[in-house]
Amino acid sequence: MNKKSLVVGALGATIVAAIAGNQTNLKNLTYEVERVVDGDTFVTKENQMIRLTGVDAPELENCDGPEAKKALEKIISGKKLYLKVIYKDSSDRLISHVYNDQGLVATQMAALGMAYYTQTGISDPGLKTAYLTAKQEKIGIFSSKCTQISNISNSKCLIKGNVHKPGNTKLYRFPGCGQYNNTDVQLFWGDKWFCTESEAQEAGFTKGSDCFNKSWHPGQ
Repeated sequence: MNKKSLVVGALGATIVAAIAGNQTNLKNLTYEVERVVDGDTFVTKENQMIRLTGVDAPELENCDGPEAKKALEKIISGKKLYLKVIYKDSSDRLISHVYNDQGLVATQMAALGMAYYTQTGISDPGLKTAYLTAKQEKIGIFSSKCTQISNISNSKCLIKGNVHKPGNTKLYRFPGCGQYNNTDVQLFWGDKWFCTESEAQEAGFTKGSDCFNKSWHPGQ
């Protein structure tokens, strides 16, 4: 098989086998990057979109999104990559284990604090360890820049708006809500700080059930 034929039409049989759970080793095929989309997705020179398994990087518009993209570019651009395709998703991306000469790319991203370990798609102790270490050391998306308990930019805006995955459910909480003190604002997920309830509601967030019938008034 031509190693420059990652497009679905040419690799159809191989991809179908991978989806079906076939253990075919795809690491004898190498690919190169045409462009990086964001911190967990890139396009090969064959114009095939690849999504890393096991991690989520922040969207470009979220905290450290541009930094995650740059990190992935540094890790994979101009390098020979080895792929093991797991399946193709509804967006025609090939969800794949991606390796360079240093090992699993997802692990390298997690070690930099540039990707969140999803605990799905791949079982790799090194990936989990890299993620936990970055989280413990509070680097990248786990730093106070992107993961906050208090609002470091405006101490008067105390309402925490959280985007819960999967499903992207949006909830907000304020001081007095049951889970407020246990809630981080993870700006890399798209979480936000708000000054008023109406501001949170206009942004599509709903009051958490642990707030009961309480309301928040600025300055209270």
